[in-house]
Amino acid sequence: MWRIPQARLSFLIRSTYDILPCPRNLHLWYGSEANCHFCGTQNPSLQHILIGCKSTLTRYRWRHDRVLRKLAEVLEARRLEANKTGLSSIQSRIHFVRQGAESQNIARKEWSVLTPGCEWNMRVDLDHLLNFPHEIATTVLRPDIVLWSIPARTVIMAELTVLWEEGMEAAFERKKEKYSELSAECMEAGWKASTFPVEIGCHGFIGKSTQQFLKVLGITGSRQRKAFRELAEEAEKGSVWLWLRRNDAVWGKQGS
Repeated sequence: MWRIPQARLSFLIRSTYDILPCPRNLHLWYGSEANCHFCGTQNPSLQHILIGCKSTLTRYRWRHDRVLRKLAEVLEARRLEANKTGLSSIQSRIHFVRQGAESQNIARKEWSVLTPGCEWNMRVDLDHLLNFPHEIATTVLRPDIVLWSIPARTVIMAELTVLWEEGMEAAFERKKEKYSELSAECMEAGWKASTFPVEIGCHGFIGKSTQQFLKVLGITGSRQRKAFRELAEEAEKGSVWLWLRRNDAVWGKQGS
């Protein structure tokens, strides 16, 4: 944490404890009055500025897409790794123990839903509208990420939400329900289907759902920690920029 630049660290601490000079706090501290520059909400809170203003949804989408792009980079590296690893190399690591002999402790790779050597594909809802793979199902729904393998008859859907941390559990249930029918349709068509809501807090805190998702895909240990750090940084940088440009109609989309 202490390697974070001072300005971002200050924002992270002050926003976590809700002591930034947002209009609501200024009203409580000094009795001042101010409205949201975009929707007119009186004395808007920090939560309103970072995730709650209905008139700045494009800005929230921009932050969401920053995080999604980084998540896609992590998954793409894992996808390529799975495709390069053949089943024969997995089988070659099976060790047999002679009767009466003691087994040795042998490092094992973590299980992953990405079955090795199964020609995994991936689509991400960035830059252009995602079309769900027609060979699996026909739907107007657009998960943020779709991973699928025709040989394995397996499809994995992920839906990212960047949100106020207290809402993670509710968001998980909402997104799980949103894709339940699509998941059922895929299974009826003979596919193994999994849906993973992925939550990352706007202050950079990683939800348990994100940890579970990466683990299931075989991203563990130092790679997982690196992914957490990079995802958290993207969310945090986006929120810092939203805060700094909270009163600006033209805001630049820099976030660096």
